Amino acid sequence: DERALVGPREAVGLRARLGCPPRVGAAAAATLPDRRRDPARHWLVQRCAAQLIETIGDPGAARRVPLRLPVELGAAGSCLPIHVFLAVMPETLAWQRAHGIPEEVTWATLSDLGRHTALQLETTGRPGIDEPWWMTLHLRCIIFELGRLQYVTYDQRVGPEQPEPWIDDQEAARLGEGFRPGDPALSVHIPGGEPLTPQACEDSYRRARAFFDEHFPSPTRRIAVCSSWLLDEGLDALLPASSNILAFRQGFTLVEGGRPADRDVLWFAFRRREMDLEALEERTSLQRSLAAHLRGGGHVLSRTGWRELPEVG
Repeated sequence: DERALVGPREAVGLRARLGCPPRVGAAAAATLPDRRRDPARHWLVQRCAAQLIETIGDPGAARRVPLRLPVELGAAGSCLPIHVFLAVMPETLAWQRAHGIPEEVTWATLSDLGRHTALQLETTGRPGIDEPWWMTLHLRCIIFELGRLQYVTYDQRVGPEQPEPWIDDQEAARLGEGFRPGDPALSVHIPGGEPLTPQACEDSYRRARAFFDEHFPSPTRRIAVCSSWLLDEGLDALLPASSNILAFRQGFTLVEGGRPADRDVLWFAFRRREMDLEALEERTSLQRSLAAHLRGGGHVLSRTGWRELPEVG
């Protein structure tokens, strides 16, 4: 089914509400595809939007990522994911209203677009979204921002959102409810922005428990799970004992195993993709510690941990 794309004026208004940089909003509005003048790009936006709409509310659906078009197409290509976002958003808003999601949660969640368009502009100089696949989670209504943290809802051992590494079948059986295949759980994600203080995190965990109990109730949802380089125990030797990062990790029970995460560190701590350690800018104590560690031949692992969701009255 063909759906009407937002007009340039609407695109600029949504840009402001979602916190996108003005330059990005202007570029997205100026390059909105027209069915008669640009039928190929118009068809592509329609097709990507239709595929995403089919999976709204289904955490087990396969990820379908809006295409990245050649850089040579300029803003018309790099803004494609934004055009898809704008095309899907009315369906996303309607689904969330129908499920009673508070408006402030809806807009806090969707405003992650502002962060990721700003990041794309900062790191490449081009308008667009730095990780289009990530923003599909927001459109599909399987991620919600609740205070300092974001949560993706998923079912254990089902679909693409299962964190890795994870416990084996024997350990899952020992731990019981909440860990069994099919039991719902929450995957924790950490957006950039405010300090990751223990108080802000605990408040977010409480909000998450209350939110999902109300809007997506399940008697077997018991845990939140996180996979991140921030959970690497090796950071103990690099950071002060008062570090918010260490306090965040200490709230989780780690599972065995991990995966190399040096490139994750380069991106999330330094906003660099290439492994050019000498080019790293060191503006903070965290960056100085990580840069010295990597230059000295050290490495960082992405670890997975779980924590019980708090009880709420």
